[in-house]
Amino acid sequence: MRQRRITTSQLLVVALISVCAPAIVVTSRMARGGSGPQGPAQLWLSWSSEARTTYVWGYLHGLEQGKREGCSFYEDKMKAYMHEPVTPEKLPRAVCLDALPRYPAPYFQVYVDAVTAYFTKYPNDREAGAPQILQELASPPGLTIDQIHAKLTAH
Repeated sequence: MRQRRITTSQLLVVALISVCAPAIVVTSRMARGGSGPQGPAQLWLSWSSEARTTYVWGYLHGLEQGKREGCSFYEDKMKAYMHEPVTPEKLPRAVCLDALPRYPAPYFQVYVDAVTAYFTKYPNDREAGAPQILQELASPPGLTIDQIHAKLTAH
């Protein structure tokens, strides 16, 4: 059991590094370029299409990996409290995964395009960053870019 935890921790660290590395590389390249973008929209729009795609892929991949790991951990902890057999869809892992937001679009480019559309339409919105926009695009709530903008600037 101890060996499994070490392996899982190592996998999580490797996954986190692989998710963050593209954003760090792109950001460090931009930092060397002078004054650089002043806000989230300018930063996103200054990135190449490939960098945007890599960012969204890393975000979605990391989120899915985190959901699977977190829900599996939850199920392992809940097994001690389970006294009767349950159907697979009622197992804690399945219930946990079902309760978390999803990204239902069949291609992640939909989310790249949505973040780009948001920042193109609202370039001066300093309340929104790519992670917040992506979070609001998940289902639920599955908001449109106009609804996201209204929500984030309402306060």
